[in-house]
Amino acid sequence: MLEFQSFSTIMPLGKLFMRITQKIHGSNAQVHVYEQEGELKLCAGSRNRWICPDDDNFGFARFVYDHVQEFLDLGIGTHYGEWAGPGINSGEGLKERTFFLFSHPDRYSDKILPPNVEFVPELYKGPVDQSKINEVMDILLDHGSYAVPGFMKVEGIVVEIDGKRYKKTFTAEETKWCGIKKPKREPREFADYSYLLQPMRLEKLLSRDERYIVGYPETLTVIVKDYIADLIKEEQITGSMEDIDRIKKDCSRSIFHFVRDFLNEEVCP
Repeated sequence: MLEFQSFSTIMPLGKLFMRITQKIHGSNAQVHVYEQEGELKLCAGSRNRWICPDDDNFGFARFVYDHVQEFLDLGIGTHYGEWAGPGINSGEGLKERTFFLFSHPDRYSDKILPPNVEFVPELYKGPVDQSKINEVMDILLDHGSYAVPGFMKVEGIVVEIDGKRYKKTFTAEETKWCGIKKPKREPREFADYSYLLQPMRLEKLLSRDERYIVGYPETLTVIVKDYIADLIKEEQITGSMEDIDRIKKDCSRSIFHFVRDFLNEEVCP
């Protein structure tokens, strides 16, 4: 006889609660603490793989293993979060990389968090209400980040309902900085300095000291420096000190390539 399956109870929508947190624009990360042969151990992970200091993800594994005992003290289980800061996506306006835990702070009420570990900012907790979601989005747009006050390019929010998470993000245009923009500089025209690239002058310089050739390519920058010094001394480059500095800056790259190509032909045929 077939087993009877009853239809699950339909819950009143008013009894469904949600939690809204700020979405941190970093890299998904986790620390898994487990017990093996009576000893606590841990693993560090990214969104889809285990990582280690030699095969890392933005330095998260190195950070975890530098603070092993502090993470072990968080207790057995998986501690999910977002690894954010300089060099990771938007950087979130942070001065140093930080691990933002997704779990509610109540889970860690009797724990001391490791250094550079914080909770994602909680913006609302209560009955499911679309108007509250819109309200929180508007507040973030006006206020900016609750993780880093003053940082306005907030990515959005995460809405957690019955253990499942949903994201709602701003468009790039919505969080675009609208302050006073600096006027664009007109591109500066560079003079033609090809007349300074003289093979005979370079040969004359190289004949003064055999160490130029013997030590090449380590002596390349010295050769370029001395070549320019000769040009100034022989008044091929003239003007005020400011003019000379500007010309040196403008022509040094072309002279560098000229000297390098010449020596590669002569010394390293």
